[in-house]
Amino acid sequence: MNPKLVSIYRYAIERDREDVTLREAVNATGYSEKQIKRDVNVWAQSGWVEYRPGRGRGHESVIQFAPSFNQVLTTWVDTTFARITMAEAAKWLEWEWPPLLREKIQAHIWGRFGFEQTEEDRFIFPRTRALASLDPLDIHIAMEASLARHLFDRLFEWDGNVIRPSLAHHIEATRFGFRLYIRKGVLFHNGMSLSANEIVYSLNRLLRYGKQRWLFAPIERVDSPAPFIVDIYTSAHGGYIERLLAQTPASISYKGFEGTVGTGPFKLERVSEDVTRFQAFERGLRPRPSLDVVEFVTFSEADHAEWSMRDDHRLVKWVAEAGARYAVFNMRHSWLKDAPDVRRAILRTIDKTALVALGGERHQVAHGFFPEASQEVKREAEDRIDVRPIRLLHLPYATATEDANLIAQQLTFAGFTVETEVYTLSVLLEEETLRRADIILCGEMMNEDRDLAFLAFMTSELSLVGKLLGEDATLRTMMDRYHQVDLDVWPHLHREVERYVTEQAYVVPLYHVARERRFPSFLGDVPIDIYGHPRYEQLWIRPSL
Repeated sequence: MNPKLVSIYRYAIERDREDVTLREAVNATGYSEKQIKRDVNVWAQSGWVEYRPGRGRGHESVIQFAPSFNQVLTTWVDTTFARITMAEAAKWLEWEWPPLLREKIQAHIWGRFGFEQTEEDRFIFPRTRALASLDPLDIHIAMEASLARHLFDRLFEWDGNVIRPSLAHHIEATRFGFRLYIRKGVLFHNGMSLSANEIVYSLNRLLRYGKQRWLFAPIERVDSPAPFIVDIYTSAHGGYIERLLAQTPASISYKGFEGTVGTGPFKLERVSEDVTRFQAFERGLRPRPSLDVVEFVTFSEADHAEWSMRDDHRLVKWVAEAGARYAVFNMRHSWLKDAPDVRRAILRTIDKTALVALGGERHQVAHGFFPEASQEVKREAEDRIDVRPIRLLHLPYATATEDANLIAQQLTFAGFTVETEVYTLSVLLEEETLRRADIILCGEMMNEDRDLAFLAFMTSELSLVGKLLGEDATLRTMMDRYHQVDLDVWPHLHREVERYVTEQAYVVPLYHVARERRFPSFLGDVPIDIYGHPRYEQLWIRPSL
């Protein structure tokens, strides 16, 4: 059985027939006559169809389905589904099934999602895209950042309120900076013991190759005078260093297996375009997870939406994101970088209230990136309309497309010429993408440490804003002040930076997001992280006895 035959069968029953011509089969599948004929011989040998070649002018070749084919196909689905993986089942949804049979397949698949208790306790979750790199130095997407917290440990952990020891159990001030004392008996996922050498390697790799160099610039160097001691050479104060070493890029991984082997509660067992599988780690620093396996299977956006809205997903949590959806002007390549008055005209034209009125996850109008401190900046009416085309890039998701279309309408009505174009997260930071953009719609979701997340957003090469505004001397001077003052002054600096990038019409915060997360009711109270994803190491299910 293959998708060609299923497509041909659907074509036939939609026309209330039991046969199709070879020409119709070609049109229904997009394959050539030669490819269809090759498969027809196999189908005929299986007794599924009868093939009658056309003889003479005006007589077309015909594929006749056996009277029992519908039952044969249904039985094949039931028996095959029992032995295939979820990744293989996900591919079935791409086939052109008859509607009733597709509903049956969906019911099969949805029934296997969530918690499955067989020889192992598994939590299976659908995703709309394959996961990108899990290397801590490359992560710039919320899902990957959330999962990295399960694969890797850091020297310290920040929960949004207090710093806690992790791989480092003690820190003391020295004349050169700080000395860290490392826990003994911690193992990597590959069975190797953690020592100071692995930590020195990970941190020096971060300082040399990391894309958040400004954020980690206060660390001058890292070395180890003894097997479980790490020395941090810095003039920064302890509060900054501890929180810095709790950030995702400072995750500790094993040399040669960066992004795959850490010491976290789960180990990476399998990763591909179709499926990513985490296995509980028995000998980690933290308690062993109750779940044995967490598995992510790639599905289409439409199928994921249908799954997430099922009746048994009655557990609903709302996550108010720290950050905002925003528009950023391309200050590297666009003609708009030399037209501040046009940028201001665009900024004044965008009606954020109308965007929020579209509903969904759009929670409130944004004037900055901290929802609780979002304040509008009044601007002088100093702008002009320019008829040169403006290329507006946006993600392919439904919400982003709606945002782009509404903003394009608003700008067009004001007299601008706007062209919309789609980009994907995997190519967002590539030079080819940036060179074709004038304005880019994106979003920033900050982690537990909102202060450092905001600094990374403004300076990191993994941030769209950091990449596009990195050459602005005034902004760089403003950012350097963070390294010179105590953390309690930072909120004031945040407001100054936000005011500057909006007054200069570099960045347009659009709206803050409150995202709905739905979970199967059998999971009970699901602990979630700042990104709205489950804390998988804390998930458990009461066994049925």
